[in-house]
Amino acid sequence: MNYFKFSEQEKNNLSTISQFNNHCFKIRGNHTAYDQYRFIDNPFSDKSYDFLYGVEKDDKYIAQMLTTPGALTFNENIIPAFWGQDYIVLEEYRGGGIGKGLSDFYLKKDYYIAVGFSEKSAIIHQKMGAKKIGYLDFYEKWGSNFSKLKFIFQRGLKIKAKSTDLYTLPKSIGEFELVESVEQIQLPNLNWNKNTIETIRNKEFLKWRFFYRKNRYFLYQSKSTNKSENNIYFVVKPYFYKGVNWLRVIDYRYKIDKKNQFELLLNAIEKLRNELNLYGILISSSLEKSNQILEKNNFKITNHEVVLSTYPFQYNETNNTNNFFMISFADSDMDMHSNQGKFNYE
Repeated sequence: MNYFKFSEQEKNNLSTISQFNNHCFKIRGNHTAYDQYRFIDNPFSDKSYDFLYGVEKDDKYIAQMLTTPGALTFNENIIPAFWGQDYIVLEEYRGGGIGKGLSDFYLKKDYYIAVGFSEKSAIIHQKMGAKKIGYLDFYEKWGSNFSKLKFIFQRGLKIKAKSTDLYTLPKSIGEFELVESVEQIQLPNLNWNKNTIETIRNKEFLKWRFFYRKNRYFLYQSKSTNKSENNIYFVVKPYFYKGVNWLRVIDYRYKIDKKNQFELLLNAIEKLRNELNLYGILISSSLEKSNQILEKNNFKITNHEVVLSTYPFQYNETNNTNNFFMISFADSDMDMHSNQGKFNYE
């Protein structure tokens, strides 16, 4: 058995990964452009492939663990991080400890972080040293009882939903304005909050993540005049879900100690949903305070996903959501796949 980093050999390359992914995740479609995007175009990638791991047996590529370079921020300091993705062993080779051996190999080499585990995968990672540092909770809320009735009517008559590409989003909504270019975003600081671990949201990240294609995502920032603080913002897109179109909130940032800021975000998001005549709102939260506000506003939790990391954070492991770790749906690769498994990337 040969466990290797892609940077330490020449036989296998990005094409190997794309072909393997095309075989293992057929429903997604072709991976070539997406793998280029996350491993080459990524502003945190050093292009060395030092963060990609594979396994060969009898000269055959049979398993892999891919991590996407990123960063966390804490009190204006940057912490390198590598998001785990596409951890898979070919079916005919499972049951022999290859997955466990692979996790033991890569977990020792990087500051690893991931969300969205199967139960078995989470257990393997924790046995190998990854710690629970928080949770990412997923919520949904129907626009109204009328939205539910309209949903039943539309599904019953098999009326096809409008293409999500055909929506025109307004230039402003409530206290927020649509950002056309990443240069418009006001970000004088790395962090929105003190003593809180936040996934990085500098302009390099935002440009790569949300502006790689026109009208793929829609970022709204507050109309703030305080040049010394980061603007609060949210990112949304119309999203096909349960046979109809919803408003999916991909990302947001606000100051945790200012409760009214998250409520301001939610009010603007609801106004936008209503203006676009969408059926409901989908949103994630990694903060206890956000969860409390969401539940107060009748959002219902649908998933409670553990976040694991090998970084030596000075926090105790927890089985609950907390207020010292801020991530969103945008941080892992979950947004790139629909609830049916197909690609959202393109």
